[in-house]
Amino acid sequence: MFSWAQSNQLSVTGIVYNEVKEPLVSASIHFPALNKTTVTDANGHFELALPPGTFSIKISELGYVPLETSILVSQQNKQFTFTLKTDTAMLEGATVFGYSQTHEINRQAYHVSAVDAQKLHNSTLDIAHVLDRVPGARLRETGGVGSDVDFSISGFSGKRVKFFLDGVPMDYFGPSFQINAIPINFAERVEVYKGVIPVWLGSDALGGAVNIVTGNKLKNFLDVSYAYGSFNTHRSYINGAFTSKNGFTFRLNAFQNYSDNDYNVTVDAADIHTGAYYPNTTVRRFHDKYHNETGIVQVGFVDKKWADQLLAGITLGQYYKEIQTGARIIAVFGAWHTRGNIVMPTLKYQKKDLFTKGLDVAFNANYNFGEEQNIDTVHARYGWLGDSVTLRGKGGENWYSWYKYRNNVASTSATATYKIGNKHFFALNHVYTHFDRKGTNAVDPDDVLNRIPQQTNKHVVGLSYQYAVSEKWSATIFGKYLRQNGHTTLVETDFSRPLDTVYNDAYVDLNKFGYGFATTYFIDPDLQLKFSYEKTNRLPEAEDWFGDVMNKDGNWNLKPESSNNFNLGASYTIPFGDHRLYTSATGIYYYAQDFIYYSPLSSNPNKLYPDNLFDVSSMGVESEVRYSYKRLLTAGISLTYQNIRDQQKYRIDLPNVLSSTYKNRIPNIPYSYGNADVTLYLNNVLQDADKLSVGYNLLYVHDFYLYWESEGKKDTKRTIPTQIAHDANMVYTFKNGRYNIALECKNLTDSKLYDNFSLQKPGRSFTMKLRYFLSN
Repeated sequence: MFSWAQSNQLSVTGIVYNEVKEPLVSASIHFPALNKTTVTDANGHFELALPPGTFSIKISELGYVPLETSILVSQQNKQFTFTLKTDTAMLEGATVFGYSQTHEINRQAYHVSAVDAQKLHNSTLDIAHVLDRVPGARLRETGGVGSDVDFSISGFSGKRVKFFLDGVPMDYFGPSFQINAIPINFAERVEVYKGVIPVWLGSDALGGAVNIVTGNKLKNFLDVSYAYGSFNTHRSYINGAFTSKNGFTFRLNAFQNYSDNDYNVTVDAADIHTGAYYPNTTVRRFHDKYHNETGIVQVGFVDKKWADQLLAGITLGQYYKEIQTGARIIAVFGAWHTRGNIVMPTLKYQKKDLFTKGLDVAFNANYNFGEEQNIDTVHARYGWLGDSVTLRGKGGENWYSWYKYRNNVASTSATATYKIGNKHFFALNHVYTHFDRKGTNAVDPDDVLNRIPQQTNKHVVGLSYQYAVSEKWSATIFGKYLRQNGHTTLVETDFSRPLDTVYNDAYVDLNKFGYGFATTYFIDPDLQLKFSYEKTNRLPEAEDWFGDVMNKDGNWNLKPESSNNFNLGASYTIPFGDHRLYTSATGIYYYAQDFIYYSPLSSNPNKLYPDNLFDVSSMGVESEVRYSYKRLLTAGISLTYQNIRDQQKYRIDLPNVLSSTYKNRIPNIPYSYGNADVTLYLNNVLQDADKLSVGYNLLYVHDFYLYWESEGKKDTKRTIPTQIAHDANMVYTFKNGRYNIALECKNLTDSKLYDNFSLQKPGRSFTMKLRYFLSN
């Protein structure tokens, strides 16, 4: 893919396949004697400029046995072809591979999908919108760039789904580092685990986990991009690394997002001054600006005898976000905003074969010193028509506050794996997290409520054993231990003295055990069966107990959630000539107890309050079909259906009375949705070695109720309507991928799209992205 124009060197090209003649993306090509490295492109190709002679070459890719051979570089060079053999032990273990037309994505016992992010580096997508195209997954946004997001897997959403960065929990990285602000170029691949989570991702996730893998195959490279789009949206990204011969390395990763988010919405507006009412009026959002800037610097050493990686780093970032609406669009604001930063030093250590062959260790530590600010100090009322009224006295639009607070979090993660031969694999993981929120209100510094302690400590310990019975069959068993303690002060009223406020220190100490197993069997190399089960638990998060300072209240009395998760799946790959068809289907069944559910407060519908729903079941299926023809065409469709029901038979306040919501579908959760896509690839369009791709993507979400289906009249119930969104894109690359141009149109038909009730998403938008990539 890459070449150097030097007169004494020759162009060497090649292609890397797997055993079924599928091209391997991002395979590492290394010439030790020349200290040159590159990776294969989306078609498995690579290109290098080398001097004449015979040279050793080493080719490696995750999940495949490394290939070491030699080639003769001469004037008579033709394209070299290499084939890597599958490393069955790795495939059936914890390693995950890029999402493509290959069947390797399904070779693990866990129910997992992985997206090959490198294929999307020329696109304008961020990580959140890439996840929205994964079967069984659903992304919900409250608006445009930088808006609040809720990501769900098989019906489990919110904090039940955990995010990781290279295996490190991202629970408290803060708004400066949320997934819809991270460009897809940041990742090498994105792994989505559904239901059952391996122990090396130390987590108390209830329904799934997402691991963003940044990768480190290239030691010297530069990747720069800039995108401009509708609503005055700007996104830029830079990623680079330098590694010296003695192993010293410097890495920089930085990205930026800015948008006015001033798109049109349809609302029922009223004139604040006259009271005149204007239903179904189109207005422009006027207070929804967002921007963030984030940079990650790492320095250290790689490929040393005492460490494969030893990196010290720091993550610095900031964001600014205007608040246009509350939980519903009827609440409109014109001055309320938030801002914050992230200051997070990090330490990373990795070593394979530590002390003895087969023992691999990894350690990560970080501490977030960042500060957030919730600023609501303008005592005024705003309307959708752009009018406003300034009110007398002190106050705010929602809550008179200039609240400055720190969600200071310390986190460590340690993992050890031990391999005995090719059949026995052990893994031990421990994750510790300390949360401490401290804040003051600048407009009311003496308010005792702002000095209430809000602290938690959490430990997650996991141990697993995998037995690779044969090349066809493997099985894994695992156990997890969770412990959490918390401290706060409860502000309560003594009913015998209603005018007095009582402050009671409160402590909690929770312990939970979980366990599970996963197994997979290959009837033949193209037909796989898999089954997994986990008794899993989720301890309340700091946000559940203490709120998020903005739209969510806390509930100190929440109980931990628990769930029995079952997954049963099959996949089949059918190659015929130049065609290839991949099919998969997975049945899921979850039964959760003490399910934590957020609903609008009766006293304030613009705020959400968490409570335990006790028993909830989910039964569903997700399926996918993908087709490819040579390297010219790919197409696919995925469908998900999930039947999530309230299983609490009797009311809590009246144990002998049948609950009115018993067997009801849980409201405000999509239950039927899917994606479809098609992409055409053309080569040598305007000049040799250039590539053009034209793609289309469709998103479908069936309508669903906002509140319980058994309550209210059918014709007056509030629903989130059926969503059908069409996106189109075109990508042109030339100079062997060094220069890239992408054009994208989202919401091609300018439909009214809603992920949440009344909160309209952006209409039709256009984006252009320019990208430059260089490696040696």
